[in-house]
Amino acid sequence: MIAAMQDVDLEVFRRYAGLSLPRHVSYPMPTWWHEVSADDVTHYFEESVNRAPEYGLSLYLHIPFCEALCKFCACNRVILRKSAAGASQRVDAYLHALECEIARLAGTAAAKRPLRQVHWGGGSPTYLEADAILHIQDTIRTTFAVAADAEVSMEIDPRTCPPDKLRHLKAMGFNRISMGVQDFDAKVQEHVRRVQTFELVQETVDACRELGFQSVNFDLIYGMPYQSVETIRDTVERTIRLNPDRVAYYHYAQIPEKIATQRGMDYTRLPDSETKLEMFLLGTELFEAAGYEFIGLDHFAKPEELLSKAMSDGTLQRNFQGMTTGGGLDLLGAGVSSISHLLDIGFVQNVREPDAYVDSVVSNGGAVQRGKRFTRDDLVRQALLNQLYCNAAIHPRSLEQRFGIKFQDYFAREIEIMAELRRDGLVAIDADGVIHATFPLGRVLIRNVAAVFDAYLEPDAYKVGDQYCFSANA
Repeated sequence: MIAAMQDVDLEVFRRYAGLSLPRHVSYPMPTWWHEVSADDVTHYFEESVNRAPEYGLSLYLHIPFCEALCKFCACNRVILRKSAAGASQRVDAYLHALECEIARLAGTAAAKRPLRQVHWGGGSPTYLEADAILHIQDTIRTTFAVAADAEVSMEIDPRTCPPDKLRHLKAMGFNRISMGVQDFDAKVQEHVRRVQTFELVQETVDACRELGFQSVNFDLIYGMPYQSVETIRDTVERTIRLNPDRVAYYHYAQIPEKIATQRGMDYTRLPDSETKLEMFLLGTELFEAAGYEFIGLDHFAKPEELLSKAMSDGTLQRNFQGMTTGGGLDLLGAGVSSISHLLDIGFVQNVREPDAYVDSVVSNGGAVQRGKRFTRDDLVRQALLNQLYCNAAIHPRSLEQRFGIKFQDYFAREIEIMAELRRDGLVAIDADGVIHATFPLGRVLIRNVAAVFDAYLEPDAYKVGDQYCFSANA
């Protein structure tokens, strides 16, 4: 599945590439969520037991603290130097609230099921000292029914996770490590304030291998200032030399109106859309040539890695953590801004401000601010979008069987629009009626295909000639 720039109709690409469209890490997008009460949340959890007792659980913990600011970062984080006055007290207060929330979640009837995944994200969870991490891990083990084969993962910053800390993490039961690499070019690193040498990352990977972690994952970003096709080639080739099991190859989202730290980026050195397209195609070519499988929108994994297996057996899931193996698991979120996804029921999200989170947990026992109960239509479209983003295809028959619909009737408007995308080469339809996102054009523009099926957008907001466009409300 290797393609180059000459395989892309650039005229079509230019027409679609500039549209502002959602990334669909959730459906519906958070724009359409609403305030929920403590009673609502209780009902959601009770219903998750009654309707889905066979589902296992996944637990996400959000640790917002970082010692230094990375200018590209869109995560909910707090820059807090450990030497700053009151820093340790603020961290201790947060961890106490987190521990209380974990215990509350574990005490719900919904939690009397096997915990099959635990994921620490942030921020930089390795900001914490090893004994603080161990204390939280012990809380999880004593309050949840952790499965013997549970996937226990942590996002690490190589700059704050030396081999000794990795050794502690392995002893605590962590078996997967995900590290933010982003880029190996010195000028890019300096500009985005994420300076970490290739040698440091190599040392971290080597330590992970020696300690026996089951999976080592990298996050890379293309499309940042001062990146070029040549620097991206070097970063990807160096990544391949380090041999991670899984790679997230993210497209940089420049949204300074929402992310204040990005306003310090040099906009004049951002690569244009066609250069970013070339970066994507180059990364795909290099990773696949090295034996990685292309998964979903922007992930690559070795054939034996859990993500590849999940794609093969149909349990691949796209959510707030990217592409995950959590299909069929209710996701419980703990920590500031964390999100719980109760399958077939709804989303609930905690408040986004750390001090407000601590105060709310201590005072009220919880910190949920907003959420969304799914309608039947939400569930139909959610399943369709998960098929599209995870497998680059929509399978009408499986949706018909699952939801008791007739695809052609239910999506009559969308099928009309898809005819135009088909003429433009973004999709193809096989003899069984399966709709495939083409490679490379449809995969590059898969958000445009997905937008057709997002009922919360305004697909008829405007047209340019016969070309459908979409104004995103999310």
